Amino acid sequence: MSISEQIQQFTKWIQTFDNRILKSEYDVEQKFIMPMFKYLGYPDKYRCNKHPLKIYDPVKQEKKLEITQFYFATDNITKQNADTCLIIVICLDPQATNFQGAIEQAKFYDNYLNPLFFIITNGYKVNVFRRITYHQEELVIDINADLLINNEIASKFYNQLSFSFVKNIDKKTANILAHSRFSITGKALVYHPELQDILAKANFEPSTKREINRLTVVRPKVLIECNLPKAFEEGNCQIQFSSITLRSLKISLNHQCILGSLITGLQTQASWGCRSFFKQLDKSNFEVYLGQTTVVLSDVETTDLCFCIDTVCQEYKNSIVEFENYLETWDFEFVEFSGVRGFILLSVNSKLWELMQRFANEFNYAQGKSEWHIFHQENISIRIGRGIYDHAYILPQINPKFSLLPHELINIVYEINNAHSQFSEREEITSWPQCIGTRGIWTAKYTQQWLLSKYIPKVFEYYSQKFKLSEAELLQNIANYQSDRTPLKDISDIKELIPYLQDIQSWLNMYIENIAALILRSYYRAFTNLVRNTDSSLVGIDYILGNLHRINWENTPDELFSNSRDWKNWNFKDAMQCLNQQVARINNCEYENSFKADLMTRIFVWIIENGKIRFSQAQLNAAKQALLPLWELSRFETRHVYPHR
Repeated sequence: MSISEQIQQFTKWIQTFDNRILKSEYDVEQKFIMPMFKYLGYPDKYRCNKHPLKIYDPVKQEKKLEITQFYFATDNITKQNADTCLIIVICLDPQATNFQGAIEQAKFYDNYLNPLFFIITNGYKVNVFRRITYHQEELVIDINADLLINNEIASKFYNQLSFSFVKNIDKKTANILAHSRFSITGKALVYHPELQDILAKANFEPSTKREINRLTVVRPKVLIECNLPKAFEEGNCQIQFSSITLRSLKISLNHQCILGSLITGLQTQASWGCRSFFKQLDKSNFEVYLGQTTVVLSDVETTDLCFCIDTVCQEYKNSIVEFENYLETWDFEFVEFSGVRGFILLSVNSKLWELMQRFANEFNYAQGKSEWHIFHQENISIRIGRGIYDHAYILPQINPKFSLLPHELINIVYEINNAHSQFSEREEITSWPQCIGTRGIWTAKYTQQWLLSKYIPKVFEYYSQKFKLSEAELLQNIANYQSDRTPLKDISDIKELIPYLQDIQSWLNMYIENIAALILRSYYRAFTNLVRNTDSSLVGIDYILGNLHRINWENTPDELFSNSRDWKNWNFKDAMQCLNQQVARINNCEYENSFKADLMTRIFVWIIENGKIRFSQAQLNAAKQALLPLWELSRFETRHVYPHR
């Protein structure tokens, strides 16, 4: 049958159709939509009613619309998916006049089935929408069914929605063509800026969607799609803009760019100088460096970009921090070599490591059922465990510091491998902590303790008589890398705060941007109160006052010496007055120069290390509480950010 004959049949049917027979949404489906799509050329086998979506949560919808049809480009049920979905149709009651609820329902399906069009109809009015990914829907046909009796209008309607036409539309090409039109329009805006308001509909539609490790954050001007890291595997992201001039631009950033640039300065404004990738050009425009790409954005676009980056990077950071917290790896050095990623638990004599490998080989889990038959050797690594989950993987790394000695030390590395990635994929996020323990996945800390208290003593006991081993010789070179500092929450001696302050000072010394004042306010205040009652006999008052003057005047030491008053005659009371001024100043700032925060930390370290301080438990607790978020930030950035700069 020719196209003209098909159009004639469609026109003949629509001209004889009487919509007064429609009494319910069921009638709209059976007596209007199904015949219409039959005459538009859609085979029945290509249609699916009430297409199931497992992720659909009807509780979150105002109304679950039952009468929904889906038309695909194939009759193969297994291939009826987002790649082949052509049209979604939602049928309403003939008396319905508000289409908004149905539009929201269709948009929900659209997010997962990605149709070319979706249609909303009550049998009298037909609305056809087109969706460009992440953009507001575009109404392409708005017509009363009565008007289709006109041959010309009916022919045009047929040509726009017929199966032969729609099935041949390439979804990717359709988006590209739309982007091309926007690009051409953008050039016209240079000469006709008044059109900008008219084109506001080109904005993205705001949304946030998380599917396992894929996060999409959309604001009117910016869209970021991010693959979050898992089990120390690298993530990445792609940034798009809705502005006419940048519509076709897609900026892809790898793991190194995200950590080395985007993830610092979260929750700060672009004008504060806390984010290294922003450069303010004037009051309303910013130059933005994203990987190898530089763009100029308006203040509105910049605000949306900051929002998207904050949301994505906070989740990116959380993924890394949670993994380290769960596996208790923070106290161990992270290493990466020969495709291996892991943490150094301890170092042992090379002869002892050879015996550990030999023991693991003898007690392979497949060769016995004793409590020690829990090993399996894979190349040079040792796998521990034979239950549902592997407990841990350990492998050797030659310690470069001792590689020239006759009995060099071997680093025992707690390996992060595919087992952790597969585990995080197959388990729900909420169940991850529940599967860590002595009967499941071992943490790095527990693995280290098990090696020292059980495995190594057992190896020595097993081989001591056979090989006439010297326990002292084997065990004397064991290097235990467990941190000896008191956990922050357990600190009662004020001097135990010093290692944490030194970590922060080292971090601030490397910091190149401004830092948000919000995180420093409680820190300045709490530690100023903590050292307030320091004995006046404190040595090094000139060092304290010198740093305070550098904060106030922002000069070099030489300039300070020549321009300042004779502060060598000042005492600790004067120093406290200056510290109080810094507390007052930071409360009126949005951001702080990192060098000033560095100097303040040096002052706190010096006073605590050298002074006799009278303090209350309340003052100590306040200091610990204020220190914790700043120290955790310094720990994260020192470990994960600075190596990528």
